[in-house]
Amino acid sequence: MYLSSLVLKNYRSYESLTVSFSDGINILQGKNAAGKTNVLEGVGFLSMGKSFRTQKEAECIREGAQSAYIKGGIVKKQGQLSVEALLSVLEKKSLKISGQPVKKMGELFGNFIAVVFSPEDLKVLKESPSLRRRFIDMEISKLKPAYFYELQEYNKALAQKNALLKSRMAENQLKKLVTIFNEQLAAHGARIINARRAFLERLDELSRAVHHDLTNSETLSLRYKCSVTGDDVQKALFEKMDKSLSSEIEQGFCLYGPHREDFAASLNGGEIKAYSSQGQIRTAMLSLKLATFEIARADFGESPVLLLDDVFSELDAARQNALLERIRGAQCFITTAVPLKCAHAHIYTVAQGTVKSVSS
Repeated sequence: MYLSSLVLKNYRSYESLTVSFSDGINILQGKNAAGKTNVLEGVGFLSMGKSFRTQKEAECIREGAQSAYIKGGIVKKQGQLSVEALLSVLEKKSLKISGQPVKKMGELFGNFIAVVFSPEDLKVLKESPSLRRRFIDMEISKLKPAYFYELQEYNKALAQKNALLKSRMAENQLKKLVTIFNEQLAAHGARIINARRAFLERLDELSRAVHHDLTNSETLSLRYKCSVTGDDVQKALFEKMDKSLSSEIEQGFCLYGPHREDFAASLNGGEIKAYSSQGQIRTAMLSLKLATFEIARADFGESPVLLLDDVFSELDAARQNALLERIRGAQCFITTAVPLKCAHAHIYTVAQGTVKSVSS
């Protein structure tokens, strides 16, 4: 698949932009703060229904405007489609696929798949487990929209259980009600955990191979840190929740389940967030994203779009070539502040709210 056109209106630094793109490698070059990343963010929004840079969507709306609009033309093996997003400071965000309103976010996933690597992604391996959970949940959701439904149902039950745990209800009465939610949490939680485990197994194998190509020396490995053991995850999860009721009442929230889990990433046996340099973390995260790209390509039978924000400046010529070989045959957007030499690439200059093709 590839993005054939992009329209931005009052989005970030762009008052009005309409640009066509080619399949293959598209290099967006321009000075710092010229708006290169804003283009990538807009493209990513069409895939995820949200920004990969901020949780506050009002920040995506051009200063002084009341709304922002994004539209992308998508070409796939099955045919063509469009994805639209309208953001407003006054109303709820709206999304459309080929003119038809998206009623639930899960309906968006799978229509246009973009894999993004940006400087913000380095936080995934360095900072809190919530960022690693968000990373893996978002990538699985793009591949399997049903997984996103499981997350929604799990989070609804979790919120209701936590509200109960904070109440002043007597423990005997509280336990009867909490048990109902524990059953729901165990059922949805087991499906979430099993999906995460399966995805991490594939990601571990593929990212190890990618990382070896990029570094020639380091071994990258991933391990899912689950709150329960055994083959029957649903039963084990329910029993653990049931036994921890007193502690949960004391602390006021559910202590076990996929909302508390994490995965560990290691280089040569040492955990990345504790022992690795900034450069090592960057290359490891890039390896995870490229492995995710390959999983999506295998599952959908066509390549997703790859968005690389200022990644080539950190790679030597050999690693640049290894990366380009990995993404052969896919559409890729690369931002850079310095001219890049890349055979057969389509070059665009980004400056003063414009994106102009200069070669192809």
